[in-house]
Amino acid sequence: MTAEPARRKVTLNALRRKKAAGERITSIGVYDAPMAAIADRVGFDLLIVGNAGPMSLLAHPDPTSVSFEEQLFLTRAVSRVARYGLVVGHLPFGSYHASAEQAVTSAVRFVREGGADVVKCEGDRHTAPHVAAIVRAGVPVMGHIGMQASRRVEQSGFGVKGRTAEEAARILDGARAFVEAGVFAFIAEQIPTELAAHLTRELPVPVITLGGGRENDGVYHISGDLVGYSAFPIPKNRGAYADVGAIIEDALTRYRDDCLSHAYPAPENDVHMAPDELDRFRKLAGDA
Repeated sequence: MTAEPARRKVTLNALRRKKAAGERITSIGVYDAPMAAIADRVGFDLLIVGNAGPMSLLAHPDPTSVSFEEQLFLTRAVSRVARYGLVVGHLPFGSYHASAEQAVTSAVRFVREGGADVVKCEGDRHTAPHVAAIVRAGVPVMGHIGMQASRRVEQSGFGVKGRTAEEAARILDGARAFVEAGVFAFIAEQIPTELAAHLTRELPVPVITLGGGRENDGVYHISGDLVGYSAFPIPKNRGAYADVGAIIEDALTRYRDDCLSHAYPAPENDVHMAPDELDRFRKLAGDA
């Protein structure tokens, strides 16, 4: 029986080799230590702490209200337990847009304080100079194109982006600018499969899609959506593999009912004092 090779920490070079060899890159969105630990045991190339984490776990209605410290806090939780997957910390809205200096400061904090291996930035050609500054400072950057939830207003809301030729061309232009800025890979969210295929063929870096079909270098999904654990409705068009939310709700319901009926805790779980100690306690308490 051949022993499996020892697992090693995922590197940027490993991702580049996978694209060159046509091997799929695996990635998953994780936002807390328990889920990150499970995902890292299973084995994913990328453990992405995206802005869906604060929305799902902290009940933000949309990503624009997520604070830098909240995103940093969740990234720190993931990095503490991740041994193999590349930890990707998503820089939240407003944390890298004002200036190149702000962008570098935010990225460095995510690495130094959050334990991220790399950071992720949404944007386009206008954001690319700030991305380039982060890369020059020594922090690798993953780009995020297509639907960008933090920029939903200027992009006319959520949903699929790039349906028209003009919109698809703008996304491609932004991707090219990000490549020039030095990004090592992309998340392409909610784009037509034809555009995803074009980006994958043209761009020299890995293209990983979320809601972008199967013609790509890899796919991305959010762990909470995969297993049915979220405070918000699960997107119907991305698929789920379990519904732990229903299991948890059933368990909590049965626990509540058992508390009300005095069935919990069960008698066999009681802890008792030794009889002589009980007698001594009663005397000390003045009962005897």
